[in-house]
Amino acid sequence: MKQILLFLIFVSIPFGFIAQTKYEIRAAWLTINHALDWPDSPVRNQGDITRQKQEFCRILDELKSANFNVVFLQTRIRGNVIYPSAIEPWSSFVNWGSSLNPGYDPLAFAIEACHERGLECHAWFVTFPLGLEKINGKPNNSPTIIKNKGLVKKFRGELYLDPGNPQTRIYLLSLVKEIVSRYDIDGFHFDYIRYPDRASDFPDQDSYSKYGQKQGIELWRRNNINQLVYAAYDTIKSLKPWVVVSSSVLGMYQKIPGNVRAHWTAYSSVFQDPVDWLSRGKHDWIVPMMYYSDDLFFPFVENWQEHNCNRYVVPGIGLYRMDRNEGGWNVSTILDQIRYSRLSGTQGNAFYRTRYLMDNMKGVSDSIKTGFYRYPSQLPPIYWQDSIAPVVPGKPDVVQSGDSLQITWEYPEVFEKLRFSVYCSGSFPVDIENPENLLAARIPDTGFSIPVDRNKEKGYYFLVTAVDRYHNESEPSKVVFFYMGSLEK
Repeated sequence: MKQILLFLIFVSIPFGFIAQTKYEIRAAWLTINHALDWPDSPVRNQGDITRQKQEFCRILDELKSANFNVVFLQTRIRGNVIYPSAIEPWSSFVNWGSSLNPGYDPLAFAIEACHERGLECHAWFVTFPLGLEKINGKPNNSPTIIKNKGLVKKFRGELYLDPGNPQTRIYLLSLVKEIVSRYDIDGFHFDYIRYPDRASDFPDQDSYSKYGQKQGIELWRRNNINQLVYAAYDTIKSLKPWVVVSSSVLGMYQKIPGNVRAHWTAYSSVFQDPVDWLSRGKHDWIVPMMYYSDDLFFPFVENWQEHNCNRYVVPGIGLYRMDRNEGGWNVSTILDQIRYSRLSGTQGNAFYRTRYLMDNMKGVSDSIKTGFYRYPSQLPPIYWQDSIAPVVPGKPDVVQSGDSLQITWEYPEVFEKLRFSVYCSGSFPVDIENPENLLAARIPDTGFSIPVDRNKEKGYYFLVTAVDRYHNESEPSKVVFFYMGSLEK
């Protein structure tokens, strides 16, 4: 009844009614596989390195200008990676010749480039799939498959690590440790952390006979995924407790009574139980891939919220469905889903894929930026991990130099793991809960510059806050008033 009532409220409200909140996750999946988002081509020479970096920065600049705040960067693809690993080979989509060193570390570069722009970089990790069984008619003999031959299962023309073999968990955790310990990532984002489609036919009877311990096979499979999730979460938090742990999961958790169209669910179809992870405190965010419309979207957003266990739900929206070969959705379908996510009290949205944002398909990027993401947003705090606010920054100093405004401040402690936010208002006191007053978020330094119109005469109040890696925000600094314009100050 609650879902029906909420839907009726939704369809009766004029477009644009759901205002922006101060805290919102705005994520984009940036896909490396098949060069769907980046890079356009792999590295063959020094010039290709420069080109890859420029392409990546252009993507980040677009996301930043649209007030996004999180990038899910595909870091492990199908048994290969985008960084110099001691465990797995290079992805050929980044580096021509998977055994060669491309001459730079794309992951390290990407993290730094994100942080320079106030974006978080989360390592997107494809968990069990290893790619096609045959490539161009020949067996797939990638180093990962050869090295882990005893863990690999063939299923419907593709290869997978066997979730039921305990050695698989040990192997995957070694990769998790490598990434988290070596790189300054802000989050770790699991994908395909489940059994494949048509999972009931997965060829794991040998593992079940050996390790099933008289459990029902469905319960055993579900526990195999759960055990990896628990171990991965604990491993990541033991290394860097501020790293956000999330997963992209199937868009529907379980069937909803009365909804006859729902069929492919996380719990029953692929033995994935995200609600268990949330209830046990083994995930920070859940990102359901809700690439459906109408009664396969709206009721299931509410269903996820009812099962959030006081953690964060971030509905994933399928921008690719606007492609005429993928459903040909109108942009209004996308905007309705963002709007409904806000109305339902979720903590934001993630968008698949970045390329559709860059291409502004059907004007979707413009519509999101002007209609929903007009102002920057703060990321919601991971208060269950840490809730201690940082020290308050010093009173800002504001100076106009030509056509730019320089805002600087002092911070009384070492701040390399902190970010800063600048608020600006034409009235006093400055309401830092009003998202319209957030001028910039996640600034990595104690200074900030913005362009100004010298011909516009107006006074503003400015203040600064500090934000830590858990997204806890300090109390505001003292306020400074500055009158902008061409008149002498």
